[in-house]
Amino acid sequence: MAEKLILNFSTGDVELFSQASRDRNPLHLSADYARKTPYAQPVVFGILGALFCFGYLPDRPGYQLCKLKLEFPGPLFANIDYGLEISDQGEKAIAKIYDGRRLLLKLVAQFRPGSPVANSLLANSASNPEVPFRSAAAQSDSADWAAGKRLSGSYSPAHKAFQTLMARMNAAKKGLGEVQAAALLGCSYLIGMELPGQQALFSKLSLDFSACPQKLDSPLEYELEIADFDLRFNLLRLNVGFTQAAAPFASGELRAFVRSDSPVSTVAAIAQRLPTSSQLAGKVALVTGASRGLGSAIAQALAFQGCTVLANFHRSQPEAEALAQSVANTAGQIILMQGDASDLAWCQSARAKIEQTWGRLDILVCNACPAILPLWLEPSAIERVNDYVSRSLALMSVPMSGLLGLVPSGGRTVVLSSVVAVDSPPSDWPHYVSAKCAIEGLTRVAAVEYPQVGFLMVRPPKLLTDQMNTPLGREGALSTELVSAKIVERLAQPLEAGRAAILSDFAPS
Repeated sequence: MAEKLILNFSTGDVELFSQASRDRNPLHLSADYARKTPYAQPVVFGILGALFCFGYLPDRPGYQLCKLKLEFPGPLFANIDYGLEISDQGEKAIAKIYDGRRLLLKLVAQFRPGSPVANSLLANSASNPEVPFRSAAAQSDSADWAAGKRLSGSYSPAHKAFQTLMARMNAAKKGLGEVQAAALLGCSYLIGMELPGQQALFSKLSLDFSACPQKLDSPLEYELEIADFDLRFNLLRLNVGFTQAAAPFASGELRAFVRSDSPVSTVAAIAQRLPTSSQLAGKVALVTGASRGLGSAIAQALAFQGCTVLANFHRSQPEAEALAQSVANTAGQIILMQGDASDLAWCQSARAKIEQTWGRLDILVCNACPAILPLWLEPSAIERVNDYVSRSLALMSVPMSGLLGLVPSGGRTVVLSSVVAVDSPPSDWPHYVSAKCAIEGLTRVAAVEYPQVGFLMVRPPKLLTDQMNTPLGREGALSTELVSAKIVERLAQPLEAGRAAILSDFAPS
């Protein structure tokens, strides 16, 4: 029978692992960096997830790990309760981490007779000077991923943090020796800091431990060789081997996805899709969530047509500054307005500034939306589902309630929805679909309440944004420049009073 438990990773666990492994990949440590990835928040190290699994295994005195297979089919995050299922068969153990019904990590471990030695870490550390390590993850590209390329060097975990981590997991009693654990941390370091480096997302690990040195009293030597790179999925496969004191003790295979750079919209791409005109000269627009993705492209398209665009952003300061600079040579301009669009106090402050400076707001674009991660309609996720709907709706309802009074007769309000939410809802997006349906309902009511304002509900298909920046996600995704050009073109056409128009046709002209 499989034992079912609950586990939760703290941010302290993530930082401790980073210190012990020397893996400083920003995907795991930097909220600003992770926000521009499909995961929208820092991801827990996959190897840390595996160590947690070992910590929950039954004690197995007289046994040591001889084979290990790890799969990471989904990301883990801090401060979420996950289900842990353990099936122990003596010389074999299987552990699986679930978010509800969704498998996120699978561990298969085999053991043989032998006793890992505890607390022997670098017993003779005075004679083993520190190996130099990277302080920042390497940035590589496809030219660096040729089959046969080799990388070799020395590795050792950071002594004090490693001891703390091993003690917390009570690893020795679980059959995981220090040298084996050090090799696992070394794999995390190699993937996250060396190859592929900063763009890495660990996918799989398979290691055979042919021998088990009893003491981690000298650095490990590693050999890393690229087996192949699959362009279809941006998947890098590597062969790895570890020795200690010239004696081989572990070999296997590592796999990692290579994440693509964040897509960034450009005025040049918009200009190819939107004829130059002065139709918006003298107009004032506010775009929420304008620093990245579709919001950024809409702000650029409006400025390209001569509009003064107030670009709202919350945290992405560098991207917002780059956005403002990107329209320096257009007929319009972008003025940055930092703040949380779901905060009524911020919206009221923005209203006062707009009213004092321009006296009106010709175009209001409600674009901001929380990042989407898979969820299910089940008890373990329902609080996150409800929280997502609440946050998503607030990013639309609060700006409309605070700013619609500034939109004059003949002005426009644009509300971003999604054709996916309306026509073909995915089974793991109940939160997103519910939010978009609520937002569309709100917009219809607002169109009745403010009949002097033209309302446009936009239902784009899958877009090439940070959210979809994966090999499968990018397939068939439309550019944000195309969609933003279509929105601006539609704004120039009549909109029926008292009723929200729908824009869902984004076929290229």
